[in-house]
Amino acid sequence: MAHFEPEVFGKYYLIDRIATGGMAEIFKAKSYSTAGFEKLQVIKRILSHLSDNEEFVDMFIDEAKISVSLQHANIVQIYDFGKIRENYFISMEWIDGKDVKQLLRKLAGRRKLLPEEFAVYIAHETCKGLYFAHNKTNLQGDNLQIIHRDMSPSNVLVGFEGDVKVADFGIAKAEMSQYTTKDGVLKGKFEYMSPEQAHGQALSQQSDIFSVGIILYEMLTGRRLFKTESELMTLEKIKSVDIGPPSSVNPNISARMDKLVMKALTADTNERYADASEFGQALLDYMYPQAPPAIQRSLSAFMKETFAEERAAERERLARGSRIAEELHKAEPDLNLSPEWEESPGSGATIQQEPQEPNRAPLVVAIAVVLALLGVVGVLLSRDKPEAEVVEREVTVLPTEGALQLRLNVPAKVYAGTQLLGEGKLVELNHLEPGEMALRIEAEGHLPLEEVLGIVAGERMVMSLRLEAEPKEPVQTPNRRTTEEKPQVQPEPDPVEVKPETPKPPPAPVAVKTGKVSINISGGKGWGDVYVDGKNIGRTPKFNYELPAGPHTVRVANEQLGLDYTKKVTIVAGETAKVLAPLR
Repeated sequence: MAHFEPEVFGKYYLIDRIATGGMAEIFKAKSYSTAGFEKLQVIKRILSHLSDNEEFVDMFIDEAKISVSLQHANIVQIYDFGKIRENYFISMEWIDGKDVKQLLRKLAGRRKLLPEEFAVYIAHETCKGLYFAHNKTNLQGDNLQIIHRDMSPSNVLVGFEGDVKVADFGIAKAEMSQYTTKDGVLKGKFEYMSPEQAHGQALSQQSDIFSVGIILYEMLTGRRLFKTESELMTLEKIKSVDIGPPSSVNPNISARMDKLVMKALTADTNERYADASEFGQALLDYMYPQAPPAIQRSLSAFMKETFAEERAAERERLARGSRIAEELHKAEPDLNLSPEWEESPGSGATIQQEPQEPNRAPLVVAIAVVLALLGVVGVLLSRDKPEAEVVEREVTVLPTEGALQLRLNVPAKVYAGTQLLGEGKLVELNHLEPGEMALRIEAEGHLPLEEVLGIVAGERMVMSLRLEAEPKEPVQTPNRRTTEEKPQVQPEPDPVEVKPETPKPPPAPVAVKTGKVSINISGGKGWGDVYVDGKNIGRTPKFNYELPAGPHTVRVANEQLGLDYTKKVTIVAGETAKVLAPLR
């Protein structure tokens, strides 16, 4: 990727360029607020020469209006929309991952197929996002009739934590749209259109279902379904829907999966899935008995391994851009936005002043002044600070990593498995992978402490922990002898006849046999707090929780649902027990 130099864009700091197309540029960006608050996000801005194109601007505004109303875990969230200088822009959620198109290309380069369970899971999560969009209503309860119309692998994002999100409602059709497609004009990627879309007919939300069926077919087979030598031939192939089942390309595909995919790809909308919920439920039934959270964890590991090199390079660019953005922000924390900032259309707050090229001279002077002041303050602090005083240094947390500071009551050693991470009373752990992290803390004369912490990307957690002293063993008092008793004196053995005893080897450690238990509420409805042998281990669903072999007591409780279920379960080494709490 070409070198990009971070720049100021209104109230945002553009720190890395993600992509550039014929119509828009996409950047990773940061914004800052009070008390050290900062947010990493994505800026999508129209190229300057298109800002005068009313048709394109109207479509861009529609994307912002439609997307901002769609707040769902499986849809990329929109934060802001406006115009800076000559560029309209959208600020949106940053997804640390890749799109399905990039994923399939990467696997094709390795001559590998995407595992079936991941393809089904991605399609299922996509259906969840589409179902929410399809059923979105306004404040009066009227359905907005949103249709994506551009569902393709490049608009399905897969995060490195296994999350899946639908992106780019840029040409979505909705009742609230002010932009209307002209008759005879096809919008969307031809290879992923439904037959009715290729014919230029009126569309229903089932058109998106056909497109998801194409994506699922290509994830299962690694082959393009409707791609031909020309766009005209592609449209004709889609109109005829002359295709074989996935198993005709990948013989490992089951007849059940063939039937599921081909129902989404039927030309007759009466035979197609009625809505995204029905398609998603069919995919969920196929996944059973595997649960989506368990597949998500496996997909996360798969994504991190597949894109390990790219991810490392992106982190380096992100870290560099973040450092420059932070320096720019510290030098000029209160940016003067009035000459260049224009609110979203219709807000009534429009700045009429002509845009001007920012004067960089004050910024250079500000940086010099800040650096000079920092030098003076550093000298003063070094003079007055007592040697015994501990000054906590400021830690910059990268947006793709987490950090942890442990404050302990005694000097101790902190381990992750067998790896020593640090020691002392104040332990700083930086550059941590987001997710659960199991720590073991040991100190001489104290009971070891085990903690499982949730590391969050871009955040630094500070935790105070106390280690308990080991209980002292009771002192055994020797039996008193009566005054009449005299100790018997044993004759000392002949030193020549004494043979040294062969030292006995220490007893081998007894291996603790363990099994696992998966705990959930029947039907997956609602949630409950989970207690194992009286210890709270979190909320449902809880999968593959490791326990020593033997009897245990599992309790699932939720006062709001009137749920309080207790069950005795016996864990067998190497096996997984299941507990389903009935929700009456």
